[in-house]
Amino acid sequence: MTYSLEDYVAMIADPHRTEPYVRAMRRLVAPDSVVLDLGAGFGYFAVLAATLGARHVYAIETNDAVALGPALARANGVADRITFFHGDSRRVELPERATVLVEDVRGVLPLHGARFQLLADARERLLTPDAQHVALRDHLWAAPARHPAKARRGLQVVGSVLHGVDLGAVQPRLADGWTRISPRADDLIGPERQLGTLELAALVDSRFEGTASWTLPHDLAVDGFAVWFESELWGGERFTAKPGLEQTVHGCLYLPLRAPLQVRAGREFGLRFCGIPVDSDYTWAWECQFRDASGGLVALPRQSTVSTLVRTAARLRAMSEEHRPTLGLEGRRWKAALSLAESGLSSGEIAAALSGETSNRFRTPREAFDWLQRVVAALESSEAVRL
Repeated sequence: MTYSLEDYVAMIADPHRTEPYVRAMRRLVAPDSVVLDLGAGFGYFAVLAATLGARHVYAIETNDAVALGPALARANGVADRITFFHGDSRRVELPERATVLVEDVRGVLPLHGARFQLLADARERLLTPDAQHVALRDHLWAAPARHPAKARRGLQVVGSVLHGVDLGAVQPRLADGWTRISPRADDLIGPERQLGTLELAALVDSRFEGTASWTLPHDLAVDGFAVWFESELWGGERFTAKPGLEQTVHGCLYLPLRAPLQVRAGREFGLRFCGIPVDSDYTWAWECQFRDASGGLVALPRQSTVSTLVRTAARLRAMSEEHRPTLGLEGRRWKAALSLAESGLSSGEIAAALSGETSNRFRTPREAFDWLQRVVAALESSEAVRL
């Protein structure tokens, strides 16, 4: 996911998230601290650490928003004590190891992107063995829920005939999809239960599996489950995305059931939730279990966000290990661009050469240049750049 500048500002403006971080950093950052800000955005926490007296701060961010960091540091009089890097932290070599780590590489859940690979690499190469973490652990919570308004609207649309078009064929896919929501407290129909805890300073396995169970006093229909996190920071500080608060930055994960589960009073039912790393992000899988009248355990069919990935037959064939790739138009453009780049030509010269070859189907050098600008980052080195 690519964040906009407005996204970063919204994160900072969220008092439920930012103020606990600020209080924890005030307790932890000292004059001899060397701070690593991992996922620095445009440098807010990095500048804060420097203004709190850190000897030096290293701020690393893959997003272009980090280009604002040096100006922010200069405006606050701490430019001489912050070094900004644009790129993947796994490609950064620091002149010294940091003694304090600041990071909030979370999405709707703490299971987000390559977060735990980044943390593991930082522990191994960028931090001192006794480095202190501002964020200590993340707790995952869940509760049975009714369909929140956003999920309800989507399901109502695909379960209907809209302007004469029957959308029923879409419904099975949508029923296994998660939704990012900001539910009201009354959307929950049972108490919160903890699914598990992530120890951020020691976590090795980036896969997560947790379970929780409930017994309700009344007969109810359960439409799905809301899942959120609570973060524990240095010095006892905490913040949470629990439903009912005004926090809007992280929100909650909503996992629908394919059909409402009719829960009888006094009978146990539960949720098994898995976060499985796939490529650079996560796939969610969940399973609901309940006790029948005889006390036996019954499991509903397992659901997974994998089933929501719509692929054409051609795309599925291309994903097979037996598939033999051939170059289409885009592949031919890449091949030509790579060959020209290896010749030491400038971007303008490459664009002119690309547009001069009719098989590349560029109408003008300008069109070829615009295409090249979209792919040039992938053509160049992936090493992080010091700003």
